[in-house]
Amino acid sequence: MPVKFLTRSRELVHNKLSTVISSSSLIDEAMRYSVLSNSKAIRPGLVMASGILNDNLTEDSLITLACSVELIHTYSLIHDDLPSMDDDDLRRGKDSSHIRFGEANAILAGDALHDLAFELIATDLNMSDAAKVTAVNILAKASGSSGMVLGQYLDIESEKLNSNLELKDIEKIHSLKTGKLIRASILMGQLESSLDNEKQSMLSDFGSKIGLAFQIFDDILDETGDSSVLGKSAKSDIKNNKQTYVKVIGLEESNFIADQLATESIGILDSMGLGEPINTLKSLAEYMVNRNK
Repeated sequence: MPVKFLTRSRELVHNKLSTVISSSSLIDEAMRYSVLSNSKAIRPGLVMASGILNDNLTEDSLITLACSVELIHTYSLIHDDLPSMDDDDLRRGKDSSHIRFGEANAILAGDALHDLAFELIATDLNMSDAAKVTAVNILAKASGSSGMVLGQYLDIESEKLNSNLELKDIEKIHSLKTGKLIRASILMGQLESSLDNEKQSMLSDFGSKIGLAFQIFDDILDETGDSSVLGKSAKSDIKNNKQTYVKVIGLEESNFIADQLATESIGILDSMGLGEPINTLKSLAEYMVNRNK
């Protein structure tokens, strides 16, 4: 069920983005190459699943928000793969953007995807102005210098160390670099929601916990997975001297912590008392720590 839901979410996002991004220039081509590729669609899927709990957003607006999150995520992957950062040649089962289009064009394509994320929100015809402002604020904070960008900076700096970080420091990097945008995906689906503040806070906590669990499981897959299945270079964490849970505490303990966080996340959803509508989020949470790529 989660795979089917994610596939449908990806189709909805790709359908919209394929009409929004033209093919009139090389930069357009580079944008389409990355954002319309065969992604897992976890983040847009979380936007759509969160939106099931919200009767106050149209499906078109949910798709817009899902597109915006995917655009931010994809821009970050293009930049992460650059030689000056993680120097990865493979992404989503094909050449990274800078391998295909050159480093300068990859940077520009990433920049353009980033800007388009906010343009889509600003020009949505169904959301209120207040909802648009909130959406921009959520996405900017999650992806900027207090979120994903800070996480990437700390991640790069940690590669220079000759000793392992403490686990709390790795948790901070993971929570910033990955967890913040996962959490934002949940919150985006709740714009103009009629759920009370307590339930909104619970969804926020769920997003933070499952976001961290997702990244820990990504550490595990980097160590145990195969590049042909992952769609990206396996064991790149070792090559780049990344500070990961697996490096510091090993596979078994990393699996235990990821499973524990996932269990706590699902427990939060169960305690909300929302019945069947919450099941899609629950199934996605389970999938996020039981996938093969």
